[in-house]
Amino acid sequence: MGDIVDVPGVTTGTSPYPSARRVGDLVFVSGQVSFDDTGNVVGTDVVEQTRHSLTRLDRVLAAAGATLHDIASATVYLANAEDAPRFNEEWMRWFAADHRPARATVVAALLDPQLLVEIQAVAVTGRGSTEGKEAE
Repeated sequence: MGDIVDVPGVTTGTSPYPSARRVGDLVFVSGQVSFDDTGNVVGTDVVEQTRHSLTRLDRVLAAAGATLHDIASATVYLANAEDAPRFNEEWMRWFAADHRPARATVVAALLDPQLLVEIQAVAVTGRGSTEGKEAE
């Protein structure tokens, strides 16, 4: 179902999951963390890791024909609850008040103990957008 999107340096055809999957106007992005293209962790604090994770998310979305502005929903996993305020400050630098995706934030152990944040997202592109319309 849908098209697999693998972004070099993020995932490959042999990865256990794709960078994203595009189904019609929806783009489901796999969780993005603060890895460089060789799999090394970038950054030692939640702000640096959030910035790098969002950069990777943007890169995956671009490969799928979408942008950060197309994100409708995100799930964020934080290794430490006390990082939430600093995470939110960086998040708001990327998502202006006129476009704040729906979001859940979960405190969870991440697969690599150096990782502090992981971000998964669903973006909507195309004609189905309701951007700027009030809920009825």
